[in-house]
Amino acid sequence: MERKYSFEAGLNVFTSYKTIIPVEVFRELKETDLHRYHIYGILSYNQVFFRKEKIKVTEDGIKIAFFMIKDGKEIDYELPLIKVCEGLDYHKIHIEILYPAINMVVSITDEDFLKKNPQIQKNIEISAQDFFMIVSKILVSRLEYEVLYIGQAYGKDGSRTAFDRLESHSTLQKILEEYSGHYADKHIYILLLEMQSSLAMSFDGISQNFTKSEEESSKHLTEVCSDLPQENQIINIAEAAMINYFKPAYNVNFVENFPNENHKGYRQYFDLDYNALTVEIDLDFPDAPNIQLYTEQNRIANSFDFIRYKLFNDDNRQSMYDVFQKN
Repeated sequence: MERKYSFEAGLNVFTSYKTIIPVEVFRELKETDLHRYHIYGILSYNQVFFRKEKIKVTEDGIKIAFFMIKDGKEIDYELPLIKVCEGLDYHKIHIEILYPAINMVVSITDEDFLKKNPQIQKNIEISAQDFFMIVSKILVSRLEYEVLYIGQAYGKDGSRTAFDRLESHSTLQKILEEYSGHYADKHIYILLLEMQSSLAMSFDGISQNFTKSEEESSKHLTEVCSDLPQENQIINIAEAAMINYFKPAYNVNFVENFPNENHKGYRQYFDLDYNALTVEIDLDFPDAPNIQLYTEQNRIANSFDFIRYKLFNDDNRQSMYDVFQKN
């Protein structure tokens, strides 16, 4: 294979901010989060349940036990004693866990304590799912989210975000209905991605082995630098690449036909004869274990797993990233 130009251009799309949230807090986050999320994923993770018979109250706190169903088997997790409130007499609390054991209500019966601490509610509801995620780093080495759907929202000049799109999203509603009825052992999450891009450039001043002349390479460089990536096309091509990579069960478009030089949504990169596309999904979260995204087709195991595509159909053209490949 040969390089086409002495100068090659590639588009690098990367995560500038990200959030994973349970679907039930989506609307609450919309009111406070001002990030421009234009790409989103609908994910599933194992539903976490309280192990009712193992939850104990002692004079020093509450012993919490969970379980989840994975591959048809129940997996148990236990925590050391936790304190709901500092200074609370744990002999004066009552715990109620109702079927299907996904929420626990801690009722404080110590009236003197409540009078001294008016900011503390008498009945404290604890979600098994939320609490598990908070302490997950000490319980598991990784969290594996299955990707069910990937989509994007952009609108005019980027004014429409993933929050707007998901407010009335037929596929999300379909997933929620199907999973509540048939997959009670799963919990739905939303992945929100704010993306930015950079122009990757590769110059070869050594080999002198190109299919295009130096004059054509100079013209290629000028054209690329005079027509920088447009944000709407960045979002379009990043979404399409992620869909084609994961092939989520609920996606239809781009599952099999990417990259496609005739697609108007990201035609800019073919018109300018780009060499490659890289999409980096940052999965590093503070105070969280290793997070992975997967489907039956593919997996991102860490933030160094890049989604990478050639943006040309010539099998004889060398990728600009071949220099990093081992012989």
